[in-house]
Amino acid sequence: MSATFTELLTPTKSEKRGAIIWDRATDNAASPVAGTPTITGTRDHCRYRVEEFVADDGRGFMLFELDAGTDRTEERYACLVGTRAKGCECRGYASTGKCKHLAALLTLVEAGKL
Repeated sequence: MSATFTELLTPTKSEKRGAIIWDRATDNAASPVAGTPTITGTRDHCRYRVEEFVADDGRGFMLFELDAGTDRTEERYACLVGTRAKGCECRGYASTGKCKHLAALLTLVEAGKL
């Protein structure tokens, strides 16, 4: 069974052709790292290291940039995926209430990859 998962992201106003490529970590039992998603789009192609953390209202994920992203001032983003609340601390989410980080995580959770 392949550890790689690829899926198109829901189109948004700023990104019509986004996609995620997920490479699951092979040592999940011994490491907090869940895997490495690559989020692609027309303006950006960035890999992240994903670590899950405990969150009160759902599942918390920290995305650490492995490549330079569109916001060169940030190195990581905390995201919440919950039934009653969702969020990301990136500028895109602060501005519009939507972002590629959260869209990618939601896609992975819904597909049973996280």
